[in-house]
Amino acid sequence: MKLHSRSSRGITLVEMMVTTALIGVLGLVVFSLLNIGMVLGAKNTAVNTAHQQARIAMLQMAQDFHSAVSLPFLVDTSGNPVAGAGPAAGISFQEWTMGPYRIQLDVAVGANFVQCQVPAGTTVPDPTIRKLRLVVPTHQIEDDITALLKGSGGKLNITTAHAIPVPITGTSSYHIVCFITDRCSYTVINGAMVWQGPTVKKAFSVMGSNITNPTPFTTPLTPAGALYYRFIAAIDLSTADLTYSNRGFKSANILLNGDVPMRARLTTYQ
Repeated sequence: MKLHSRSSRGITLVEMMVTTALIGVLGLVVFSLLNIGMVLGAKNTAVNTAHQQARIAMLQMAQDFHSAVSLPFLVDTSGNPVAGAGPAAGISFQEWTMGPYRIQLDVAVGANFVQCQVPAGTTVPDPTIRKLRLVVPTHQIEDDITALLKGSGGKLNITTAHAIPVPITGTSSYHIVCFITDRCSYTVINGAMVWQGPTVKKAFSVMGSNITNPTPFTTPLTPAGALYYRFIAAIDLSTADLTYSNRGFKSANILLNGDVPMRARLTTYQ
């Protein structure tokens, strides 16, 4: 009796090619899904990073705008005023820093020296780092401060950049007060939102990077076309994360109208 065994049939070339093609297609689909997931993850991370920077900068700007004691004015990257409603690279305004302090001595026209009384232990800021201004509201005197010198007995000697235009008299009989303000600004310089104003260690800091709009600041207009100073500024910020995986995803524009409480206004001039 003979036993016949069936020989195993091998895979043909056609079957191998079909199998290889199917595996390749399946691998391509899996790779595409993974790549899409990585791209979407990178996009979300980039947009969230850009949005977070913009939100922090906007919150800080809103806080500073609400505490402004002067009308705003638009400036260029060098700090020069920009006429009209903009758009402009920056916006400048003043914040209260010190005061009110009583003026101790009468001041004649043409002098550039004011002496006032300050409480003991008062810290005097450095006018060579900060853009300080002297404000005497009753006499409409406002000028840049070039030097501050604290003397004995709580005397603060203030040197102004220009001569006093009107006399200050009656200081021995009346309480004539003065204030010191900081001229601050937000400016977009080379794609960075730069804050210039009172800080602990330096006079400027970068609030946000990768700002794609070089002139984000405007002043709203009334229906008649006049500058609407009730709102300090309209800000159109567009940010982008240009370093995360080199994909350059951008965030959406953000609009802020900063309302200035007029009761806080101390200055006449910008």
